[in-house]
Amino acid sequence: RRSRLASFGWRDVRRNLETMKLAIVAMLAATVSGNLLRQKQTPDEVKLGMEYREKDSFGNTALAPACSKVECGEYSCPAPFELKTDGTCCGYCWAPDHVVAADRHRVVEYNATGFVVEQCDDAPSTCKGPGANVVRCFKPSCREGETASCGGGRCCPLCQAR
Repeated sequence: RRSRLASFGWRDVRRNLETMKLAIVAMLAATVSGNLLRQKQTPDEVKLGMEYREKDSFGNTALAPACSKVECGEYSCPAPFELKTDGTCCGYCWAPDHVVAADRHRVVEYNATGFVVEQCDDAPSTCKGPGANVVRCFKPSCREGETASCGGGRCCPLCQAR
């Protein structure tokens, strides 16, 4: 009588074992070579990695607090402002809206102030747009002895001595 193992075929078992060994050796070689390729860092890269790592080898955080390297100057808040330091590095001066009116700027109609002027006649085409990118010119506030004039490829008039 032949045993069950003998009928299974030792040649097949050996062939399968050899194939498995080759596969394992190939996977180990690929893993080792991949790790060696990844470890080619310059000393600066290693230092940078150590400086910004999340945790050290003991599991303690290695990150410095966000404001640890921020140096705040001396400052004071004029009345009615008070110094607030809620979650900021250096704090800020604050007062409620009912004490200090907030700027609630509203957009007004085109030329509601009357200070918009036309572009220079010889203005480059880049001043004309397209769309919302049109250059808007305002009347310059010239000093005594100066007048608003165009020239030099400008979009808008500029104050120049007469």
